[in-house]
Amino acid sequence: MTVSNIPCPVSEMFSGYEQIIFIDVETTGLSVEKNQIIELAAVSRSEYEPDFTDEREIGLLIKLPEGGKIPDEIVELTNITDEMLMSVGIEESDAVDRFLNIFNPAEKTLIVAHNAQFDLSFVLKLLEKYGKSIPVTFDILDTFTILKDRKAYPHSLKDAIEYYQISGVENSHRAIDDVKALFEIVKYMKAEQDDLEDYINLIGVHRVHGLWGEKINGVTYGIQLLGSKNKRLPDFLKEGKRIYEPEKLKEARPLIFKE
Repeated sequence: MTVSNIPCPVSEMFSGYEQIIFIDVETTGLSVEKNQIIELAAVSRSEYEPDFTDEREIGLLIKLPEGGKIPDEIVELTNITDEMLMSVGIEESDAVDRFLNIFNPAEKTLIVAHNAQFDLSFVLKLLEKYGKSIPVTFDILDTFTILKDRKAYPHSLKDAIEYYQISGVENSHRAIDDVKALFEIVKYMKAEQDDLEDYINLIGVHRVHGLWGEKINGVTYGIQLLGSKNKRLPDFLKEGKRIYEPEKLKEARPLIFKE
């Protein structure tokens, strides 16, 4: 996959941040309690290192616990096999250390992911398992939420690449490719509409299925209508509407979703 290496200082993408970390994971399933990360990728962009560099880029295959197997459907999706994990995979503890090493000691960091609720939930759970945490103060940008405000279903990373007609980027369901493609998508999103900062620490929740997993500290969750042409999710939240409250979701749905 070819990705543009044109320097793009953090200050030109988002004000107030010294570094941006783009992350993506591949897992054995959807349960953060029962499944494991099998591939963890991250790249760092900062004022001091505006280009992708080997020192600030990781693409790690991670071994499963003894006796663990990758489900067939995950092998088909990712092309990651048990043999690959055995031959080139590293231990979880080593993956944790290498992931934390890509963070500079910056005052303000932005973590970007496509479906950040999923990716960060797995990453934070992995760090917690080893008594670690992200070593800087960070905010979150979920490009999945942004895309749902800008185009009709579907909203995968591959759909974002096609929607923005990004050339030279091929999504392959491998984390390192996806995370580099994500950087390009953010640039296109910003060029399309310069409102990305309105989505910082904001995650859209499906109006019927609710929230996947547990809430992440510091994030505002809002019930998000798909394909609404009238307003963005940040606009509804500014008006005090559509805050996600799971205990009230069922009874409030008929009123909340009347357009």
